[in-house]
Amino acid sequence: RFIVTPAVVPDVIAVCRRRDVPIVCGALTPTEVLAASRAGADLVKLFPARLGGPAYVRDLLGPFPQLQLVATGGVSAENARSFLDAGAVAVAVGGNLVSEQAVNEGRWAAIEANARSCVEAVK
Repeated sequence: RFIVTPAVVPDVIAVCRRRDVPIVCGALTPTEVLAASRAGADLVKLFPARLGGPAYVRDLLGPFPQLQLVATGGVSAENARSFLDAGAVAVAVGGNLVSEQAVNEGRWAAIEANARSCVEAVK
């Protein structure tokens, strides 16, 4: 059980803290990521990570080394390792893993191959 928010939602963070439910709170700017962390988010979902890339993760961790960042939005097998090497504690792969077209066409083997590529990339 855990909650993921698309943005900093202090009320949701507070409820999760009271109920002992881990929360991954979405943020982008330095102000937002700090607000999420100070409000009690377990992890901060950096979204969309493609905007700043791995260098942005490294830049945020300079003044905020306590942040537990999860890179999302634009993460793929090609760049996932770079986000982790920059200091992200995790990455999340969405559209680059499972495309709507692949699902609609039932191309399960292609989706599985994408998943295997992502796992190999972060080993």
